Amino acid sequence: MTAGRDSKAAQKAVARCPICRKPTVKAHRPFCSKRCAELDLGRWLKGAYAVPGDPAEEAYPEPPAGWDED
Repeated sequence: MTAGRDSKAAQKAVARCPICRKPTVKAHRPFCSKRCAELDLGRWLKGAYAVPGDPAEEAYPEPPAGWDED
C-alpha cells in the first residue's frame, strides 16, 4: 500500500532552481527567474562549468612533411 503513497508524493515533487533552490517558474525553467538563468550563463561563459572528456586536438595541426613540394 505504500506504493500508492510514493507515487502521489512523486507527483507533488517540485522542481528546484539549480542556482538558488527556489521552485522553478515555467517561463524560466529550469530556473526560478531570469536572474538565475543569466547567472548560470555567466558561469558557463567564464569556464566555471566543464564537460569532462579527452583533451581537444590542435585546431591547426602541422602539415605533413613535403606537402607543398612540386
